[in-house]
Amino acid sequence: MGRIDFFLGVFLFTLSVPARAPGFVFPSVLERSTFALTGTVFTDGTNQRIPSANLILCDDGGTPLQQSSASDSGEFSFQGLHPGHYILKIQASGFQDAELHIDLSFTSDRGLSVSLKPSRNLSLPPSAPSTISAHELVIPEAARNLFTSGKTKLYTQNNPKGALHDFQSATAQAPAFYEAFYQSGMAYLSLQNPAAAEKQFRKSLDLSQNKYADANIALGTILIHRNEVREGEPLLRQGLASNPHSWPGQFELGELELSRGRLEPALAAAQTAAQLAPQQAVVYRLLAVIHMRQKNYPALVTALNSYIELDPNSPAGLRAKELLNQAEKQIANSPDAAVAVK
Repeated sequence: MGRIDFFLGVFLFTLSVPARAPGFVFPSVLERSTFALTGTVFTDGTNQRIPSANLILCDDGGTPLQQSSASDSGEFSFQGLHPGHYILKIQASGFQDAELHIDLSFTSDRGLSVSLKPSRNLSLPPSAPSTISAHELVIPEAARNLFTSGKTKLYTQNNPKGALHDFQSATAQAPAFYEAFYQSGMAYLSLQNPAAAEKQFRKSLDLSQNKYADANIALGTILIHRNEVREGEPLLRQGLASNPHSWPGQFELGELELSRGRLEPALAAAQTAAQLAPQQAVVYRLLAVIHMRQKNYPALVTALNSYIELDPNSPAGLRAKELLNQAEKQIANSPDAAVAVK
């Protein structure tokens, strides 16, 4: 075995063990060095939700980093953010532009409310309909408040037991609240109880008539990790068909295709995951494995550099540096940039 193969083996071994643990790709166990910014865009005064608003997340100097459009219910999400200060710019047709300064130095900011003022000489018709979904309207306010509290405890306060209690209280008050059943599953994953999580994901799918993409992806991932690919893969792919912007889903699809030796679809899924979550080191680990299998060593170097930038000092990061050093040396000494793989 050559030195580059040795270091690759150590590097992959260090990373592959947690990567197959149930629920690895879900937010409850994402890498601690990244934060999220989520919220909803409302009209100022009337508190109606504004669909399809354009949101641009910039660094503290105003350089754009990510861009997103709000959903039909006015919700938006930015994931995989480094700790630091950001500027959020919001634009919507018929409204004045807004700019908010966001501090993510120590924790995520979930549930941010953004209010936009109507443009001058332009007002909303008195009878303008709300964009709240019919499903959300039937959920009691008390249950929605418990749901919000549970997400804060799970994703911000690292309190999965408290979050689970809130989610269970929410579903007791609103038995059709399939989003809360899904979040209960996420809490169980954080508590290392994948069997209970699976029951919650299945309940969420049953209540949503198999149309809740996040639950499809979550259940599919659990089954695939349990080697029940025949049932899990269709669920994963169905979830991604409804929500192709799920980076955990794209990541899982990439790993699945890689396990089959299907390098091109694996690469496509991994690249999509990297575009959706550029601050998640694990996606560059997957890219590194794929490029190594393809013997695409310049791309391997790029993926390793990205991984090291995000995870420089862990055991995996140190081994990635060793592999990078060997790859760069052998590429420099080889006219055709080929590194022998034995």
